[in-house]
Amino acid sequence: MSETSGRSNSKLSDSSSVSEQQTADLSIFSGSFDGGVFSSNIPMFNFTGQGSQSALYSPHPFVKSNDPCRLTALTQSMPKEPMNLTPADFGLADFSVGNESFADFTANNSSFVGNFQSSVRSTRLLPSWAVDASGNIRDDLTLPDVVLNGSLIDFAMDRTGVKFLERHFPAENDDEMHRILFDKLTEQSAVFTNLCRSAAGNFIIQKFVEHASLEEQDRLVETMGENGLIELCLDKFACRVVQLSIQKFDESIAMKLVEKISNLDFLPLCTDQCAIHVLQKVVKILPVSAWSFFVKFLCRDDNLMTVCQDKYGCRLVQQTIDKLSDNPKSPCFNTRLQLLHGLMTSVARNCFRLSSNEFANYVVQYVIKSSGVMEMYRDTIIEKCLFRNILSMSQDKYASHVIEGAFLFAPPHLLSEMMDEIFDGYVKDQETNRDALDILLFHQYGNYVIQQMISICISALLGKEERKMLPTEMRLYAKWFDRIKNRVNRHASRLERFSSGKKIIESLQKLSVPMTMTNEPMPLWAVPTPLMDITAQFLNRENFQKRNSVFDE
Repeated sequence: MSETSGRSNSKLSDSSSVSEQQTADLSIFSGSFDGGVFSSNIPMFNFTGQGSQSALYSPHPFVKSNDPCRLTALTQSMPKEPMNLTPADFGLADFSVGNESFADFTANNSSFVGNFQSSVRSTRLLPSWAVDASGNIRDDLTLPDVVLNGSLIDFAMDRTGVKFLERHFPAENDDEMHRILFDKLTEQSAVFTNLCRSAAGNFIIQKFVEHASLEEQDRLVETMGENGLIELCLDKFACRVVQLSIQKFDESIAMKLVEKISNLDFLPLCTDQCAIHVLQKVVKILPVSAWSFFVKFLCRDDNLMTVCQDKYGCRLVQQTIDKLSDNPKSPCFNTRLQLLHGLMTSVARNCFRLSSNEFANYVVQYVIKSSGVMEMYRDTIIEKCLFRNILSMSQDKYASHVIEGAFLFAPPHLLSEMMDEIFDGYVKDQETNRDALDILLFHQYGNYVIQQMISICISALLGKEERKMLPTEMRLYAKWFDRIKNRVNRHASRLERFSSGKKIIESLQKLSVPMTMTNEPMPLWAVPTPLMDITAQFLNRENFQKRNSVFDE
């Protein structure tokens, strides 16, 4: 006897048989697929494996239903074994989605079939003789069986099949089966290219790259060059093959591959999400003589700006700078230094534009934060590019980060000049009577520069600097701190209205050491003596004197 509820016919009789449940009317979700995408008939899939598919076929496409959705409940007596079903088993030959056939739709949306029924395995490209009843590759199948039956490409293009090939891959390059596989997968250019660009096939090509003999490495380089090397670098799967080739091939052969890359349209490679990894691998693995062409390419202003303004290209430029400035004691350092000088000349020449860009500012920050041989270029950028522009750059969203880094990493003599520029370097606005410090205190980006100045002063006065501070230097930091603190106290009521102002006030409260106040006596140990003053003058002359820039030559 049927059980009634708030919905009409919402439940079937408990005595209904399974077959009756299968042939029951199944309404479509009310309001679903209105004005739909589906352009032909669609079957009602029978996932139970019982009955004929034709019995469940709906003669009409999806339409609105005035009745609520009704779904049959499967009983516990239904079989639960996984089924190896493919789209063809559901009668989808003439089914289309939009303007695409079902085959094209599933090819372009590889997750569709997998999500449609999770128990369907990825062996649909494999021949029937290679799989067992449950859809798995047969346990007794061997690699020669696959080759003799002409199914090597089918296995290489299938997700499960390629794992079988990898497990049975003959690593020894003098093995007969190794040579047979290599010839079959590389003899046709179209096959090789498709394998490289396949989500599954690229793994078997990587296997050959890893275990190739010198002769095979040469053939692979030639094959890559003949089959559109730039397309391989730009492809998300094929770029892995190129990267591994650069890493695993003999250095002389890898340099041949890089030489072919240098002859390509190079700019798209520097700004592509996939190709950028190929160039990073070149810079990381090979000697600078193999990629000096890339540095010369960046020395041209237009190329440098285009690459640095890209979110992927800016990382490549930073890695190039790091590699060129690394290990000054190596024999090839003079060559690297010449290339680095040319690149840094271009960076300094375009420093203002680079600093104001969303991604390129990271390149300038990287130069400022680097140490060793890069310190002279850091000082040059601060002197030539940042001085007299600190106020304007501090008010820019991205350039303000560069100014913060310059305050943090500048040597003492340049830091003093930067502080003086903020305090006394600009004429007050006649209308508002505000100076640079007032402007930055209330600016949405400039306030971060002030916070960095406060942090630098506090760190020095609390003895957190790595180097030992002289008493004269301590007095200078205390003077800067007091000037900022007095100005903040003057505008405290206004600053408290803003979160940035509250942070500035809180940061000033971190320091309560009496010696920081210039109008209070200093401890006896910090009082300068004539000998200390003479020593300080000598150190200032020897260590903190202004360096001659390489760009002045």
